[in-house]
This record gives sequence, C-alpha cells and structure tokens, in this order.
Amino acid sequence: MFSGVTHLNLDPKNRIAIPARYREMLHIEHANHITITLESPQCLLIYPEKTWLMIREKIQNLTTAAHPLVKSYQRLVLGYAETVEMDKAGRILLSASLKKLVQLDKDIVLVGLGNRFELWDQTKWNEETQKALAMSQNEIAGLLSGV
Repeated sequence: MFSGVTHLNLDPKNRIAIPARYREMLHIEHANHITITLESPQCLLIYPEKTWLMIREKIQNLTTAAHPLVKSYQRLVLGYAETVEMDKAGRILLSASLKKLVQLDKDIVLVGLGNRFELWDQTKWNEETQKALAMSQNEIAGLLSGV
C-alpha cells in the first residue's frame, strides 16, 4: 500500500499536502477520510479511515485493558485520534495540539509503512535514520530471525 520517504512542508495553516501517488487510492477506497493519532513523542501515525477502524477496534478490545499501561496506551492512541478529510487539493489539516505534542516544524517527513504513514519532524527523522544505519547486521539478523 504505502511505502517510501517523502519530504514535505507544513504550511502556515498546519496543512500537509499528501503526495499525489497516494491521493487517488485515499479518495476511492477511503472517501478522503484519514485518521491522525499519537503513539509516541517521536511521530504521528496517519491511517486511512477503514484501516483505522480496524486498528481502533483491536485497541479497544485489548484483553489486558485493566492493566494501567494498557489503559494509558488506549488513552493516548484513541484519545488523540482525529479523523480529517483530504481537501480537493490533496491536503489534510493537522491540529495544533498534535503538531505541538511531537514538535513538528515546517520541514516534515511522511514515511509509508504499508497500511499507515508516520509523520516526523525532519530533524528527528534524520536522527532516527542515523540510528537505524548504525545498527549492526547481527542485530538486524537477530531481530528478523523469527520473521
């Protein structure tokens, strides 16, 4: 579905232009509806609406929901979820609160991860990329051995 790293700009009105290669699919399969949420202080998660509905259901129905960490996770991911509509120009509006929570600046990076995107501040993305590049081949092989 979604792949690739795209460098974008957040405009003064907190809008992001979704790359053209994704717009048609988001329009046809998801009626231009996209859900943006928070999972960590590093980046935002962006899901097509139909995918988000399945993810939301799984998070709501976690069997360990009574555990305080699970409740915190549910509050974070579900509580900050915002569904937005892509406009005719292919832009989505990012709320000021989500922008502030992950400290997004003007220069941002959209990363396609199969069924979702991550939205990073460019400086944080560059740091994350350098960490990944510094991983040893043995570490990677060990992590992927069960795949």
